Amino acid sequence: MSSLIFYTDETQVVVATDTLAVDANGEPFMLTSKSTHIPHLNLVIAGTGCGGFSNEWAMHVNNRMVLGGIMNLDHHTQNSLLELWNKYKGNFALSEKMTTTVYHFGISEETKKIVSFAYRSTNEFRSEAIQYGTAVKPECKILEGNLIEIIPLMMQEQREFQESQPKENRIYIGGEINVMHLTENTCNTFKIGEFPDFRQHQQFVLLRHSGKY
Repeated sequence: MSSLIFYTDETQVVVATDTLAVDANGEPFMLTSKSTHIPHLNLVIAGTGCGGFSNEWAMHVNNRMVLGGIMNLDHHTQNSLLELWNKYKGNFALSEKMTTTVYHFGISEETKKIVSFAYRSTNEFRSEAIQYGTAVKPECKILEGNLIEIIPLMMQEQREFQESQPKENRIYIGGEINVMHLTENTCNTFKIGEFPDFRQHQQFVLLRHSGKY
């Protein structure tokens, strides 16, 4: 589970994610990057829901697919995602209740403008075009203003609301806040904030995986 906040227009994409991944009990399990830039395709891949799956998909796209760009990829994505998702669920013995959504943001090889797509496991990964503007997952109030300044505020609101939910329904948000800014010729990645308990969670994760937990 994770936070995803993004903004798109014809010339740019801003994608913000947190870095906290938790286990089945909601305990910090690792800190991880939840978006991936694939330069030769002018593409950013991000995901929500099942931790790690969007990164697995990004590796598959980069290492196993010959593509002309994001539109060419869109043509192949549904069937390829279905196949990879079924393997992934089997390898990790995931519950049938587990879901995931994969997002593609990139420069169209046809129009040279930004295009974005969502592929949801609950919709058999059918391609869903995303309109320009700001979007968030999970829900929070979409603020106006400088994106770099308001993203941490929106992500904090997401987290506060999720912490009020029952554990079995909660989306866990934490760690650091990382941003990717993609244009036709560049993709910059930078950190714009961290949650107050980031260092605590970082130490917990390190001790847990060192065997001292």
